[in-house]
Amino acid sequence: APHAAPHLFDLSVPLEPSRGDAPLSVLHGTTEGGVRVYLLQSDVHFRAPYAHRSPADALLSASLLSRGALLLLERLSASPAALLSNDWVAALAAPYARHGAWRRAARPGGGRSWPERWRGTAFVHLVHNLEPGYDGALN
Repeated sequence: APHAAPHLFDLSVPLEPSRGDAPLSVLHGTTEGGVRVYLLQSDVHFRAPYAHRSPADALLSASLLSRGALLLLERLSASPAALLSNDWVAALAAPYARHGAWRRAARPGGGRSWPERWRGTAFVHLVHNLEPGYDGALN
């Protein structure tokens, strides 16, 4: 039987102004080969992979995942040389990193502006399955 990953802390992820913030739980999954793995959990937005839902909900989940991952890296004071996004649900990480308008000015930036934080980061997107249902089509 699977065991629960330990809860580390919560993130508050800004969405559109009309929606406010969405909470995400950060869990510690495992450490493998010296690499620490973190999990982002939301019982509301991440119910199941590729769950059948409206296009608006699918886009919201993708946005929340990408923004949450970037905020997690900021919270950990990590400035990676490269960030790999896998599949369409994580593809928004690069544009969200480069254009931080979504990130409210009231949130501290760790001494650097949001775009400056990611200036030295290379973004790589992995596309491995373009079959229907996995291609990011929101219809």
